[in-house]
Amino acid sequence: METQIPERIYQESPLPNLEEIRKFIKSKKAVKAFDSLLEFLDNNYNFEQEIYFGGVKFGVMLRYRRNGKTLISIFPEKNAFSVILIYGKKEVIIFNSQRESFDTYFTSVFDNTPQLHDGKWMLITIKDESLLPELAKMIMIKKSIMKEKRNAID
Repeated sequence: METQIPERIYQESPLPNLEEIRKFIKSKKAVKAFDSLLEFLDNNYNFEQEIYFGGVKFGVMLRYRRNGKTLISIFPEKNAFSVILIYGKKEVIIFNSQRESFDTYFTSVFDNTPQLHDGKWMLITIKDESLLPELAKMIMIKKSIMKEKRNAID
């Protein structure tokens, strides 16, 4: 089976701003989901939002980082966006203890992602808001939301 390469932004300079990223994504449903995810991250985590060029293989990404650690990386794509969420050993145990509460899409992504020495690098593609509540739960396994900022995606 041939893997389809997503259409991403591969221009290193100048980096696009958020409005240009939204125009690139294009699909109204995907842009709405993108904005909802950013709002969730901005409202619940004290991480710096950074637009970054990840090289010729990955293209432009939006990542949330603090103290050199990345919470999540978001890759704008035509009519969608993908996120990379990395789980270490602790998060793998937590996910497995809660796996019955997740949709088959997320358990499939989890199960089909190899466990590497530095964790599970899960690639999750989002085309609309339907998967956002479960994605928020996946993110909260990695990092609990700040107590004074509890605004989960519902």
